[in-house]
Amino acid sequence: MKIFVTGGTGFIGSYVVKELLSHGHELTLLARNRHKVPAFATHERIRFVEGTMEDTAAIAEGLENQDALIHVALSWLNGTAEENAVRETLPTIRLFQAAAEAEVKKIVFTSSIASFGTARHDDDGPIRPMNYYGAAKAASEAYLMAIAYEYGLQANVIRPGYTFGNPCVDGGPLYPDRKLVDMVKRARENVPMTFVKNDGTQFIWAGDLAKVYIALLHADIREHNRGYYTAVSTEHRTWAQIAQMAINLSSSQSRIELVDQGRPEPEGTPIDVSRIRESFGFSFTADEQMKQHLRYLNTLEL
Repeated sequence: MKIFVTGGTGFIGSYVVKELLSHGHELTLLARNRHKVPAFATHERIRFVEGTMEDTAAIAEGLENQDALIHVALSWLNGTAEENAVRETLPTIRLFQAAAEAEVKKIVFTSSIASFGTARHDDDGPIRPMNYYGAAKAASEAYLMAIAYEYGLQANVIRPGYTFGNPCVDGGPLYPDRKLVDMVKRARENVPMTFVKNDGTQFIWAGDLAKVYIALLHADIREHNRGYYTAVSTEHRTWAQIAQMAINLSSSQSRIELVDQGRPEPEGTPIDVSRIRESFGFSFTADEQMKQHLRYLNTLEL
């Protein structure tokens, strides 16, 4: 299959590209710098179009004669409501429209669990974003479904949670968030760490997340179309628990202090993961991959 990928040289995108290549697909990557990831720069089944999400000519070139679009790139994260709409949602809508007009038949969009906001984290329920990032993702989801209906496309949305992992290829990037990195650094320095009691999430290793993209890409349109798929592990872990892992793995003397802000102790899996399990027969745990990742971080100069 010929697939156009945005964000393919980023953290999640590099895992997705690696997984796609392992299945024999031919890829076109939209990238500002084709040399950013050396392992991809000379790969025989990857071609590049240089540009950003604002570059309509590059996107049109990249979409030509493609079977599928996988949109991973994040254009905008901070700022006002208007800035998020203009810099994140609008380029995404243009991309979906361009893909439909180029007769691309499959679209997989990377949204976020931030789109749920204050709503129950359930792919069958309503969403109520509580920040501009979540609202931008939710709006993009809605436009994708409208375009899919208008053009008869197979379109699906992945909603990842907190995604972690080592760089997966030569020159591959690390994720931009600093929470885990700073945690390991503080453990190494034997300084105390403070967390809100019961504050945590259901993490997901990027290698497992990439499998969801493959499953949806290969899915039959009659069975999996215009759906929403939350991608997290089945285990809820607090930030304090992850910090304790980092402390144990590095034989640190750091102490953990908890601040009680009235958060209840989670029961079971607060974020529903049944859609992926029922659709594709798999689910994920993250503890062992998290330990491996913390060990890796402990080898770096932080």
